[in-house]
Amino acid sequence: MESILIACGDTDTLRDIVAALPQDEFKPIATRKGAGIAEKLKGRGLRVAIIHESLQDGPGAALANALKQLDPVPKILYLVPAEVPKEGPFDLALKFPVPGPVLRNGLKRITAQNSSEQDMARWKAFYEEIKARLELIPTQSYYQMLGLKAGAPHHVIVSVYDAISLRYHPDRYSRFRSEKWGAAIHEHVNELYKTYTEAYGVLSDRKSRAKYDEALSRGELRLSDDAALDSGPRTLGELSQNPAAKKFLKLAQSDVARRDWAQAIQNLRFALSLEPDNQAVQAKIAEYENLVGK
Repeated sequence: MESILIACGDTDTLRDIVAALPQDEFKPIATRKGAGIAEKLKGRGLRVAIIHESLQDGPGAALANALKQLDPVPKILYLVPAEVPKEGPFDLALKFPVPGPVLRNGLKRITAQNSSEQDMARWKAFYEEIKARLELIPTQSYYQMLGLKAGAPHHVIVSVYDAISLRYHPDRYSRFRSEKWGAAIHEHVNELYKTYTEAYGVLSDRKSRAKYDEALSRGELRLSDDAALDSGPRTLGELSQNPAAKKFLKLAQSDVARRDWAQAIQNLRFALSLEPDNQAVQAKIAEYENLVGK
């Protein structure tokens, strides 16, 4: 999924914005402050941001101006509670709150794809990259697929899978399926991502990983179906079927990959507020609070 910066000083409004995003199309990077954010995002290829006028440490316009200095320059959807400004460091401004479809349409307007020759060359290169990776799959172990060493710790496995998801999650490319080239990319990236998810599912589970290491020592690159049976959710995103809650669980998954436990706890609490009786989410909050000694 494509990363999107969501900046808003009010926690409830921030949650509402994230909940209104297109399902499984964007991976939110949430912040309530603007200072230093642009510097942290350098080199990450951020292409789109939603910024509320009011942040905890000042006006959203300051963050918007800072983001406009990045390369590439991200598209910015600017949200204001009152009169919509006609000009500013943004690509589109909307009065907020608005219904979810209005916000999503605004995002669609500023992220409309340019089918220039240069863009098509990049898509072709990406397509060749996917094909090359698929050709290697039959001869690779799960570790090799994910670019991991055999003794990689759990947090590294999560971090690597998180990065893979940012680039190869098929939902990121679903909007292009109406084009012939887009349909081909989506079909191949879907096949690739399923295999990577299979590898992650085994390596991220302690018992499955032990069985796999034993099988690998015998020269077997894959587990049998019986050995690979799922014993329960392995990623935070699987802890809920509530679409709004899943968005915050995926944010928490990214926080865990960075070992930012405090932020992970906050996003888990956001998810729990949308599904108060979810015992699995409650257990994860307790687990991470115990980890940081709260």
